Parts: sequence; structure tokens; C-alpha cells
Amino acid sequence: MIIITEWAILLKETDECIGQIAYFLVDNNNHLAEIEYRIGRNFQRKGLATEATKAVIQFGFSKMNLHKVQICHKSTNIPSRKVIEKCGFIYEGTLRDFFYMDSQYVDRLYYSILIDEFKSR
Repeated sequence: MIIITEWAILLKETDECIGQIAYFLVDNNNHLAEIEYRIGRNFQRKGLATEATKAVIQFGFSKMNLHKVQICHKSTNIPSRKVIEKCGFIYEGTLRDFFYMDSQYVDRLYYSILIDEFKSR
């Protein structure tokens, strides 16, 4: 089942929309969902994606009754990997040559966090 729960990411000071974050691929039977996010180029690498991701993880566990939250990134996207690691996700595996970009194949790396892992932090 694909259900999207999406939020705008706003700057606290100005209420300017600088990106979005969402749960998609929500699986209510198995109590899991995947996060995706996008941050405007001028606002990247400032901790905003980390802050938004942590808030959405909390929402998923406390309000959506999730057991597992997953997230992924392209192997070439090192800043996203850093966000994922700061949020406490655990590496699960790689889908090799998942994307074809700029005349080359790029891997997709998957991570997850379980509710008990989140609560113990």
C-alpha cells in the first residue's frame, strides 16, 4: 500500500518553505514506512534535514504506530548518508546498480531503525 504523509520544511525564523519530508510506502499491516526528503540547495549541510528527519521518526513511532522506519540514499550522496547516520539508522544492505545516472550505475543503500532502538537512544 502506498500512502504518503508529507510535510513542508519551514525555516523557523521566516516560515519560508525550504524543502519537504514525507513517509511513503507506508505498510500498515507490517507497521513500517520509508522516509524521503528534499532540501533546497541553499539550505543543505546546515542540520535542517537531520532535525526534520528526527521529528518525522518520532511522529512515526508515536502517532503512526510504526515498528520500523526505513530510509535510503544513492551511494554518491554522502551528505544524505551523514543525515541518516546522525539520526541513528542502521545499515541494512545495498541494492547494487539501482540507478542509471550520468552514464553510470549507482547503488542504493538502505538503512532502518526499530522502535526499541529509537527509544533506547
